[in-house]
Amino acid sequence: MGILDTLFGRQKPVPIGPERLFAMSTAQITLETEQNLTPAGEAAMCFKGVASGPFNQIQGELDQLLKVAGKGDNVATYRSTKDDLGYTWLIFASTDFQTLVTTMHVASRTLLDEGYGSQLLFAIFSFKTERGGIMYWMYNYKRGSFYPFVPQTDSHDKLRRRDNSEELRLAAALNKELPVEQETERWFPVWDLPL
Repeated sequence: MGILDTLFGRQKPVPIGPERLFAMSTAQITLETEQNLTPAGEAAMCFKGVASGPFNQIQGELDQLLKVAGKGDNVATYRSTKDDLGYTWLIFASTDFQTLVTTMHVASRTLLDEGYGSQLLFAIFSFKTERGGIMYWMYNYKRGSFYPFVPQTDSHDKLRRRDNSEELRLAAALNKELPVEQETERWFPVWDLPL
């Protein structure tokens, strides 16, 4: 950060530790019992700008951690991919939601410990709706907060729309369970998710 940044009050965003991801573990009960949202079995994290050498090392460490942590039905698997904008995604799958949350925390902590905290963008937890659709709870690493993203699906048109009223309703319903982002203009949609 330079002297002008200090004078004008600009700061380099520092990610809040991934410990807040664990709030999703307790919120899952409310999501299932009160909101009829069931875990879809996948979660993802998105980050930018990690060189291939360090990224291979991070993947190796993650492989080792998952081997140690996973036993029986609680094993999480993952795959990595890059999107058209050059962002890297780690997509995790498990039938056990708590394993997904823990695995996301381990992966996030690994990137932070390796000095890539500023490259962490967001984590995503996918849920099935009562009507058979999918909605997402997004976690913004830099803000340390969650927000709902409910894309509307319509097979007749290709327009990208979201269900804002449902997002607002879910945020209000889960405000006591999760650190919900209070500034709705920061509820960024993420289209074409690789989940």
